[in-house]
Amino acid sequence: MAKQVLNCGGLDCPQPVIRTKDTLAAMAGGELLVIVDNEAARDNVRRFAESQGHAVVVDQVDETFQLSIVMAGGNAVQKEAVVECPLPKGKKRIVVHISSEFMGWGDDGLGARLMAAYFDTLAQFAADITHVTLVNSGVRLIAQGSPVLLEARELEKLGVQFVACGVCLKHFGLDDQVEVGIMSNMFSILAVQKEADLLLRP
Repeated sequence: MAKQVLNCGGLDCPQPVIRTKDTLAAMAGGELLVIVDNEAARDNVRRFAESQGHAVVVDQVDETFQLSIVMAGGNAVQKEAVVECPLPKGKKRIVVHISSEFMGWGDDGLGARLMAAYFDTLAQFAADITHVTLVNSGVRLIAQGSPVLLEARELEKLGVQFVACGVCLKHFGLDDQVEVGIMSNMFSILAVQKEADLLLRP
């Protein structure tokens, strides 16, 4: 099987990881060569690929890093991934923390509508938001069947990184149904929140 090439040069974090994740998900097996042009992207792509059980070899070619990812078989054990994106100097780190698939309490139907409106509105502030962390039933929002998947994907394209609680995804049986962002752990979620200049909770 021919090696597939994914050139992520010039892409801002976390786009190299997102594109690597999507490309691997579409492949039936074989090898993927990912090309990046900075150390953060190199380390993030490597950590993500290894967390999915794939073998990774990294080479430096001139000003780029080339990661040869050999896909693992279907029985590979997947682990939580850690993705770290350095911020441009002077930029504030705003993190949105979501702990439920509904917004507010009282009526779940209304709460779902409010959450959909919240996600739709978040796109207008994407330039100021670095992460969305998700725990408990909030992880449902980035899994298959979520009513806000289109909005979440658009936010991800705009550079917002979604970090979901792996224990929570496994609890709901969704650890193999993540469509946006990465499955991570509580340490990573707390590390993101610790560095936040502002934490928003819908």
